[in-house]
Amino acid sequence: MNTEANFKQIEHENSNTVVSFDNGATFKISKFMEKLNSFFVQSVLNSLSEQLKQTGLGNPPGYGGTWTKGIKAEILEPKSVEWKKGKIRMRVILEFCPDEPEEMKSDIAQQNGSSLDDIRQTIS
Repeated sequence: MNTEANFKQIEHENSNTVVSFDNGATFKISKFMEKLNSFFVQSVLNSLSEQLKQTGLGNPPGYGGTWTKGIKAEILEPKSVEWKKGKIRMRVILEFCPDEPEEMKSDIAQQNGSSLDDIRQTIS
């Protein structure tokens, strides 16, 4: 069952993992993510900046790749009494959820292994 908890982030940096879609498109995930992040930086972040300015929320610092590397910022969390200094960044990630959870596959393999062992012992 494809529930939120079953989706796991796919590590893509220096990965040889390949994804194949139903339409026949196949990509090496590292190359796919490289292009996706480039598009995100060039199109989405620049549009976001314009939208924020138009709505009067201000102009966020930095453009493009700066957001994916990290921009100096401070955050104030609801239960905190002081600001925390650090960096903030945005990333695009891919997640995958197998149709059959890994636990079930290993349970089935164990059951099959036990059945085969039982048969082998019976034959011997």
